[in-house]
Amino acid sequence: MAKTSQRGQVIRRKARQVKVTTARAVKGAGRSARQVQVTLGDLIAAAFDTVGGEVKKVAQVVSSTDMTLATGKHIVFVG
Repeated sequence: MAKTSQRGQVIRRKARQVKVTTARAVKGAGRSARQVQVTLGDLIAAAFDTVGGEVKKVAQVVSSTDMTLATGKHIVFVG
């Protein structure tokens, strides 16, 4: 907790918590990180490793809004 004093009195106030949106987080991360070229196959392979081999969940991960923000492209699975 942060403390401030006002005319000899101590006022306690709670620290304000700020939510970071995904777009702001990705935008901030992109400044310090170098750009790397990744193929669609690499993204799908990484999603399989992360999810554990379930095709429907891999499709959800790769076509999610977070992935769209990270890659700048919207990936759609048809089938």
